[in-house]
Amino acid sequence: MPAIRGSQAALTQQLFETARLRALHATGLLDSEPEEVFDDIRRLTVKMLQAPIAAVSFIDDARVWLKSAEGVTCASTPRKESICHYTLLQRTPLVVSDLTEDECFANIPSIHGESGFKSYAGVSVRDVDGYPLGTLCVMDFVVRSFTEEQIEVLKMLGRQVEVQIALRQRIVQVDELTRTADALAKDLLSSNERFCAFMDHSPVAAYIKDQDGRMRFYNRKVAETFCITQHDWLGRSDHEIWPSELADEYRATDLAVLAQTGVVEVEERTPAPNGSQVYWKSYKFPFTDANGQRFLAGIAIDVTREKCQEAELDTIREELAATSVELRRMTVTDPLTGLPNRRGFSRWLDQCVSSASRSKRPLSMMMIDVDHFRLINDTRGHLAGDAMLAELGGVLTTLVSPFDHVSRVGGEEFAILLPDTPGKEALALAERICSDIAQQSGVLRGMTVSIGVASWTPEMSGNTMVAVANAGLYRAKADGRNRAILGTGLEPQRSGLSPIPAALDHIVGIDAFID
Repeated sequence: MPAIRGSQAALTQQLFETARLRALHATGLLDSEPEEVFDDIRRLTVKMLQAPIAAVSFIDDARVWLKSAEGVTCASTPRKESICHYTLLQRTPLVVSDLTEDECFANIPSIHGESGFKSYAGVSVRDVDGYPLGTLCVMDFVVRSFTEEQIEVLKMLGRQVEVQIALRQRIVQVDELTRTADALAKDLLSSNERFCAFMDHSPVAAYIKDQDGRMRFYNRKVAETFCITQHDWLGRSDHEIWPSELADEYRATDLAVLAQTGVVEVEERTPAPNGSQVYWKSYKFPFTDANGQRFLAGIAIDVTREKCQEAELDTIREELAATSVELRRMTVTDPLTGLPNRRGFSRWLDQCVSSASRSKRPLSMMMIDVDHFRLINDTRGHLAGDAMLAELGGVLTTLVSPFDHVSRVGGEEFAILLPDTPGKEALALAERICSDIAQQSGVLRGMTVSIGVASWTPEMSGNTMVAVANAGLYRAKADGRNRAILGTGLEPQRSGLSPIPAALDHIVGIDAFID
C-alpha cells in the first residue's frame, strides 16, 4: 500500500507540473523581450531590500530564466542548481540568512567560494489559477538578515509581478476571443441565440454598435457591471447612455476604428453605478455583415484592480524617493547635534574655497576642540559628555551669523566656515566664543574650548586651510587652552611635542597630540 500511495503522489506531482508548464508557456513570458514594468519592479526590490542582486524569474522544466535581473550577467541557470527551485512551490517567502549553513543548498555551486551568494529572500509568483510560474528574489554576497518590513515589501512586489502575469493571461484570452469573435461575428449575427450564449459566458465585456453609434448588442458582463437588463441600452447611442464629455470621447474613438480595418487597443473609463470609476482595456474592430452593413465590435477587460496596483506602486516610488532624500541627508548629518558631520563639512569646505577663488573674497575657518574632554567623560560619564556636545553645537550656531557653517567634525571637535570674513575678524570672533563658552551655565558649566583660526589665501587648498587651523589649535592647547590663535603655518611648534604633519588629507583630531 505505501508503494501505491507513493506512486499516486508522483503521478499527481507530474500532472501538476505538466499543467504548470502549460500555463507558463501560454503566457508568452518565457524567453520574451525585456519589459519596463518588470524592470521597475526589480529596481524597487533592490532599493527597498537594499540588496545588490534581484531578479524576476520564470521557471520551466529545466532552467530558471531571468526576465529582469540586476547584479548577475547570466540569462538563465539550471533549475536544480538554483535556490529559486526551492522557492517555486512555497506559499510563504523563503528567507535564508546564511546559505552555507543550510545543507539543503549544498549542491548549489553559486553559494560556494568568496564570491558566492551568502543570503537569499524570495517569493513564488503565481498566475490567476494559482500555478507557480516563477519567483521574485534578492541575494547578497554577505551573511545578513532581512527585516519583517522588508519581507512584507518583497511579498507586495511579488503581487505586482502576479498582476502583470494576470494581465498577460487576460491579453492572451482577449486575443483568442478577438480572433474567435471576428470569425464568428458574421455567421453568428444571423443566429442570435447561439451568439448571445457564446458572449454571455465570456469573462470580458462585449458589445456591438452600428455605424451611427447605437448599441445593437451587449453581453451579460456589461449588464451586470452597470446594473441594467440586457435590453435597456439596445438602440441607444453613447450620448443617451454616458455623460456628454465621455460620449464625445467614445464616439471619436469609434469613428476612428470604423475608418480602418484592424484591431485598435484603447484605455477607457466609465462611471459605475456606485459612483466609482471602472477602467477598461478595450479592443475594438470593424466588420461588415452579409448585407453590407458596417458595425463596430468591442471587447473590454476590467483593469480597475491593475490601476489600483499601479497607484500603489506609484506610492511606493514616492515613499522610496522620500527615503532616499532622508538617507542622503543622514550621510552628511551628525545625529547627536543635528549639525553637518565631517562629510558635510568637507562639502561646505570645497564650495567655500571654490567660491572664494572665483570671487576673490575673504574666507576664514575655525577648528574648535573642547578642553580636557576625556576628563569630563571620566568624571561625569559618557551620557553627560554627549549632552554637553549636543548643547555646545546649539550654542555655537547662536554665536555666528546665519551665513556661517558650523559642523561637528570629530568626537569633541567642531569646525566653523566663515565666508566673507578676514582672518583678524575671525580671530576676534573666536576669542569672543572662547569667552562666551567659559561663562556658560547649566550643562556647559565649567567647559572651555581652544580654537585655531585659518585665513584663506589663493595658494591654499581646503586641506591646507584645515591644516593651518589645526596648527593654530595645537598652539592654543600648548599655550594653556581656553584661547584662540591664528594659525600662520605648519612649522613645528615650540612646545617640543610632535609636530602636525605638513600634508593632511583629512582632519586631524587634536587629542592625538594633547587633550
